[in-house]
Amino acid sequence: MNNSVDSFRIVITGGSSGIGEATAFEMAKSGHRFYLTGRNEVKLRKIVAELHSLGCEAFYGVGDVSDEKSASLMFDEIKQKLGGVDVLLANAGVGYFGNLEDLTLDQYDAQFNTNVRGVFLWMKMILPLLKGQNSGQIIVTSSNLGLQTAARCSLYAATKHAVQAMVWCLREELKGTGVKAATINPGSVDTPWFDGKDVDRSKMLSSADIATTIRLIIDQNETSDIDHILLTPGRK
Repeated sequence: MNNSVDSFRIVITGGSSGIGEATAFEMAKSGHRFYLTGRNEVKLRKIVAELHSLGCEAFYGVGDVSDEKSASLMFDEIKQKLGGVDVLLANAGVGYFGNLEDLTLDQYDAQFNTNVRGVFLWMKMILPLLKGQNSGQIIVTSSNLGLQTAARCSLYAATKHAVQAMVWCLREELKGTGVKAATINPGSVDTPWFDGKDVDRSKMLSSADIATTIRLIIDQNETSDIDHILLTPGRK
């Protein structure tokens, strides 16, 4: 991104909790304008109110990130409210884990619709704006499982490998432009994803860890173009 720009117009999908919420508050430390999407209107309204209290202009849209009609309506509102986009954090995600034969077709559809179709749809909508202004940053929340594999993660890892390939191909398409694309690849992050699950969250990364790393990508100099950042928990 161009650090001479005083205020970025930042769109965050999956902005009602976890990494999306943490990133909004991290970037709010230096201003910026926001549009958050998610399915939980109560949480979105609360976060937007807090962003307003911090002096930031912020809006939200409620809908399924993978639904074309819903996404199109939110995108129209983004253009109306923000006047454009400088940063897209494609962060909405779904995960189901278990042995492959125990996973269901509904779980397959939910993960591929949100984690792959949703990313594709939002990048497809926003890229023409970024290319038109010859600047901007796309960041996709991938996973360490976008770079490797593990037992009981077959479908989730497959979606993240798909996203990784999508972004890497896009980076080739963006050569010669001022638009950048990157992924953030964290290991397990202590977010509401793990609510109610019998897992040790004490050794996980925090949402703040991911948010500060996303900020590094957004605030990078024009002379660099971060490809991806892999984060692993510091506590073993």
